[in-house]
Amino acid sequence: MNNEASSGAEYDKLIKPIMITAKIISIWPLAEDSSEREILFRRFHLFCMFFLVIVMSVAVTADVVHNIDNLDEATECALICTAFYLCVVRLLVYSSHQEDMLYVVNTMRKDWVSSSHEDRAILEERTMFAFRLVKYFISTVAATIVLFMFVPILEIYVLGSNEKMLPFRGYFFINHTVSPVFECFYLFNVTAGGFGGSMIAGATGFNLVVIMHGSGKFAVLRRRLEELNGEDPNSTAVMSNYVIRHQEAIEYADALERIINVLALGQFVISTGLICFAGFQITSMMEDKGRLMKYSTFLNSAILELFMFSFSGNGLMDESEAVGDSAYGSGWIGSDFCQTLQIMMMRARIPSKITAAKFYAMSLESFSAVLSTSFSYFTVLTATNDE
Repeated sequence: MNNEASSGAEYDKLIKPIMITAKIISIWPLAEDSSEREILFRRFHLFCMFFLVIVMSVAVTADVVHNIDNLDEATECALICTAFYLCVVRLLVYSSHQEDMLYVVNTMRKDWVSSSHEDRAILEERTMFAFRLVKYFISTVAATIVLFMFVPILEIYVLGSNEKMLPFRGYFFINHTVSPVFECFYLFNVTAGGFGGSMIAGATGFNLVVIMHGSGKFAVLRRRLEELNGEDPNSTAVMSNYVIRHQEAIEYADALERIINVLALGQFVISTGLICFAGFQITSMMEDKGRLMKYSTFLNSAILELFMFSFSGNGLMDESEAVGDSAYGSGWIGSDFCQTLQIMMMRARIPSKITAAKFYAMSLESFSAVLSTSFSYFTVLTATNDE
């Protein structure tokens, strides 16, 4: 009992940064026994989030059109615009898959708390890196958002700039450079940008941890299969239990696929533009140290976010496919469960994976493909700007 309590406390400590960030943006699923007040507050919170990101998406899109003749300004606006569009996609996806997300969250806690010491050691081995990486990613996103928020203030009040720029851009169809209109729009802009940054950090961190936990479930099953002994009189019953565990791991991965697959497509498509535009902004603003620092951190966060998607998806595929090898390496010769083991090996030939709306799987290969495409677009933008 004490062991379960300590495991639960350890898990709560690890998941806390992700849970807090996800609750800020209303994507952390409500418990089944949530009160009516909590449900109403969640709906109001979601409405406010949708209002903020949609208004900002429209405003920044209008800014792109407004600055279409200036390539530097247009690409800076497009950079912010794509980030807000992705926020809209995230909100739509997560708010429509709350049931699956609750199942995933409950399964993670159950696995962590009720597993044996050996199984938990494997889960820790597979997921501890993810928990650490999420903390680092949340820190980098927070640093990026802070830079975006305060660089315009420094430029106006410290460097004496006459141009009043909003942190996250936007064209609001009125003159927002005069007081007190500028201050009001600045506050709205900062609030929307802060929630947008929290959405990037919370959603990406959640995705990384839950997918890596899925690979951990398959890794636990692999260890158990490798220790299976056909001479054990209880081996048939044990094998039946492992079949159930395999089905549960597949069901968990399928739930992740339902939640993430549309988001993954948006992530990969939009990340191509994000990396391209951020790189272009860095090269075109070498003399502007404030914006150079701002977009350097943005580029770092965009690439890291894409890597986290790809790395976790690659791990899930590898571990689920390796179940067949572990099954074959078990002590099955002369056992009564040969046929059951063969069926498991055949099923393992179809790996569990997270796809981009069924077009292609999230993997390190797709990560390199997106970077290659982004670089190609970047060279085209640079050549166009030079002309």
